[in-house]
Amino acid sequence: MKKYISLFIMSLVFVSNAYAARPLATDDAGAADVGALELEYGYEYVNATDKEYNHSVVLKTGVLKNLDLGVEIPYQFIDLEDEGDTNGFSDIVIMSKWNILHEQERLPDFALSFAYKTESGNDEKSLGTGRPEYTFTGIFSKQFNKITYYGNLGCSVKKEFEDTFNYCFALEYSLNEKINLVGEIFGDTLLSGKFDDNATSGLVGLNYAINDAVTYDLGLASGISEAEPDYKVSTGFTFAFGG
Repeated sequence: MKKYISLFIMSLVFVSNAYAARPLATDDAGAADVGALELEYGYEYVNATDKEYNHSVVLKTGVLKNLDLGVEIPYQFIDLEDEGDTNGFSDIVIMSKWNILHEQERLPDFALSFAYKTESGNDEKSLGTGRPEYTFTGIFSKQFNKITYYGNLGCSVKKEFEDTFNYCFALEYSLNEKINLVGEIFGDTLLSGKFDDNATSGLVGLNYAINDAVTYDLGLASGISEAEPDYKVSTGFTFAFGG
């Protein structure tokens, strides 16, 4: 959602299948293989008025050819500026992705995803919103030599909150067989309001393949709009089994 969209989509058309990975928020168009299991653990420190120490576990598995299902379970520790500390589970997210277009010579890979954010969090303790949210996203991936492009465009429908248009655009550069350098711009835009009312951030980072099954990642995100925290530091591991 901002104005980087047209340039990015043009670049997608000109540049094989591609798979985004942590620390990117941007998703890739590939779906997990049937029977494969992917587990992600992430830790994020958020430097804002209220300091946050966020942990998350994501599980994904392929259920049909080109279709996977996943769940994200977040746990937060928050230092509230005026009300002390709080911690607990935030809103659990259930997600699915359908890979529609795959390994076309001139076209990017394309997928549609759906995510349902439950109302499991306790909004009175600042743990999630405590309101259901439904997000539909179109996902593009394209690789050209050592550079991979990713794009996500979607919309979130929220109960008792204003709906938003969501976007993520990312680049990944393969430094060698084990290390990838990544960068992205991501955020969401209210259907009305000024730029600083919207959450917009940029991230730079890397991921390192320890072996075929385990990957480590590190990322630093900085707020571009005033609605975002000054910065976030994230790190984590991805474990791949089967497939």
